[in-house]
Amino acid sequence: MRNTEQTLGTAIAELHCLSTDRPAELAELTALSTAAECINQLLSSCVTELRTDPQITHSWPAIAYALGSPSVNATRQKYGTNIAGTGAEHPVHGNGNVRAFWNAFADRFTWNFLPVDFVHALYVHWMSTTFPEEVPLGRAAFTGRLKRPATAAASGGWSYTRLRPAALLGDAEPLVDLVPQWSITSLKKAQYGFRRNQPVSRPTRSSVIEHKELAR
Repeated sequence: MRNTEQTLGTAIAELHCLSTDRPAELAELTALSTAAECINQLLSSCVTELRTDPQITHSWPAIAYALGSPSVNATRQKYGTNIAGTGAEHPVHGNGNVRAFWNAFADRFTWNFLPVDFVHALYVHWMSTTFPEEVPLGRAAFTGRLKRPATAAASGGWSYTRLRPAALLGDAEPLVDLVPQWSITSLKKAQYGFRRNQPVSRPTRSSVIEHKELAR
């Protein structure tokens, strides 16, 4: 399959978080959920490529059989909407929207580490106001598409990594106000996200509050 390296890499990275030496943890459930989303994305990519192959167009019955699905119609309904009229897994604007989102916010972040859940929530909010007629990408697909523009040198230099973001609790990040459904208090364990290669000093929440009080 073409152009699936990032999604496959994300799935493998999440599965590496699992351990057979200890009882199940919520972090492992999150990893499995993300991996499953990636697998679904890969399945969709594979079906799309098979159906749009200029040499051999594989039939829906053959695809349903390969997937182990007893219903050809159900298979067509599940995967056909990604193909009809486009010949691609996602509309062409998918990657462009992710890049446009990053360009709009890259210079506005105050945090030196951006948890994936937070960035995705911010992206969903941005899509709802900028492209309300379009459906935002899921977290795994979004993360895979964001890695290239976020880690490019031109963006200021960020790296995709996993760490414990406890140090964020003392920092002020105004953009959090745009996604009230997301809470920093949920960041109790190591998180995947984007870390600034050259951290910058930012005001703490207490200093921001103090400044506002003095300005009154």
